[in-house]
Amino acid sequence: MSKKNTSKKNSKKNNKTVLLVITIILCLCGVAGGIMATVSGIKKSKEDKTVRIAFYGLSEEYVNILQEKIPVEEKIILKMDVLSEGNLDLGALKQKYDMLFTWRGEVTDTLEAASEEIPSKILETIPTSLRNKKCVPILLDHCELAYNIAVVNGTTETLPSSFPGFLNYLNQAKSKVFSPFFCAGANDRILTAFVGSLVEAVGGVSAYNSLIEELKAGTEFDALLDKELGKSKITLRSVLEMLKTWPGEGLTHPAWFNGQQNDLIYFAHDDYLGVFFTFLKDHRNIPYETISKYESFVMPPVSSTTEYGIIAPAISCMLLSDNSNAKRYLAEFFTESAQEELSYKTKLAPVHSRAQAYDRQADDVRYWAASCAAGALPDLYLAVWQRNISGCAEFAKNIRNMVK
Repeated sequence: MSKKNTSKKNSKKNNKTVLLVITIILCLCGVAGGIMATVSGIKKSKEDKTVRIAFYGLSEEYVNILQEKIPVEEKIILKMDVLSEGNLDLGALKQKYDMLFTWRGEVTDTLEAASEEIPSKILETIPTSLRNKKCVPILLDHCELAYNIAVVNGTTETLPSSFPGFLNYLNQAKSKVFSPFFCAGANDRILTAFVGSLVEAVGGVSAYNSLIEELKAGTEFDALLDKELGKSKITLRSVLEMLKTWPGEGLTHPAWFNGQQNDLIYFAHDDYLGVFFTFLKDHRNIPYETISKYESFVMPPVSSTTEYGIIAPAISCMLLSDNSNAKRYLAEFFTESAQEELSYKTKLAPVHSRAQAYDRQADDVRYWAASCAAGALPDLYLAVWQRNISGCAEFAKNIRNMVK
């Protein structure tokens, strides 16, 4: 046999050997990968058997209602903690819990980048304007204007759909009632929410978001007053100077900014008011014989072309880990029947597109939030001072000093 033929045979033999070795290595890698995947899957399954849930900034009533929707299962270890309000270590929160229930605001905004995405099947159940991949709303409160129906019928005849129309209503109501406008201005959160609502009404959502960013950045009040806000470039000073003129023009009580909730209920009961500003959750605590005389509506924008959202604080949930059981539990909050039950128990607005709401007021809030491009927005307290109540108190104090 020639050397040439022998060389060819040896070459073929070597190629087969190399191929065999490569095949064996690939098989071993596949087996190793499979083992690693199996081990990893088993490890994750064990980890997922413990679901750690935190509640922050929610009333005891709301916490209890939410906890009732989380099933107690034999094979799952549930750890649920109600965290104290105030300064909260968000880094430790991320490491310690799988789920967080709280109001959407400064806390959820800060955690957003490090949180897990909400499953798309959950988001599909709610209106497009309310969808957020990192922080999903469950129930909506609302910063509302409650109009005296009799006064509306005797003046504008319809609820104002624009901010100029709102001012026109106040002017017409002067001849009908003692105080066309009122709110419990002694309450820091209500006062700041009202001012925030006016900023958005006059300047749109871009102005409102600009105000939030300035406050988050710690801009001093005096410097903030003349900052141009949003696309409309309005200023906080212009809004507060407008408010300052209201008592002299007969549009509100001279000391509205120090008004108490009891004052509001007394005035509303005796038909002394044309319209008042409040939260839906507080609306629920006004006696029926009084609140039945009032019609709830949004703070209207300056024009129909203004990019707008409604200030509707949202009880929300974030996924802080990839725990599969946490995702399963969260999905249970978004069935049609669960949303209906939650709305009836809290008297807040559901977010599920088809769920029955507690009443027409709650149904209206969902509709308004769904129909606004910017959806539901947190009030200033939640957006800026959720972990710093003293900051809200200081801002409210500065507002009172400006408008008195």
